[in-house]
Amino acid sequence: MNIVDKLTFCLEEERILPVSKETWNSFKLNHCFPESKQEKKEQYNYISEQVGNKSGIYIYMKDGDYLYIGKAKPLSNRIRNHYVESYKPIPDNCPKEKSRWDRFFAEYNGEVEIYWREFESEEERQLVEIILTKLLKPVFLTFK
Repeated sequence: MNIVDKLTFCLEEERILPVSKETWNSFKLNHCFPESKQEKKEQYNYISEQVGNKSGIYIYMKDGDYLYIGKAKPLSNRIRNHYVESYKPIPDNCPKEKSRWDRFFAEYNGEVEIYWREFESEEERQLVEIILTKLLKPVFLTFK
């Protein structure tokens, strides 16, 4: 058994894989420009209601594709940042490498499904994020 198979087996034993509604928390979020300050506030509140003040790993999916895998403490702040990145204007003079997240989340806007799991330990978050990124190969890895 190679290392990838061993890692996959361990993650399956811990019920981290497969990424599904049976093993992860999930919710849908519409990444689009809010029509009002009230709608933006409602989206922020919705995100907070879904993940609370928990820390962990999150996975963005759309149409069955893994878009992005990240870690955060707390999850709500990071997911809110991605929501804003999906519609905020990118200055013309902004270097491409600095605007990568903004451009990525703007391109993959619309309704996304966000899967998340709580991991309190920073070491666990780092390890699981790295392994899942290696195994699941999210679209963000090849986005330029």
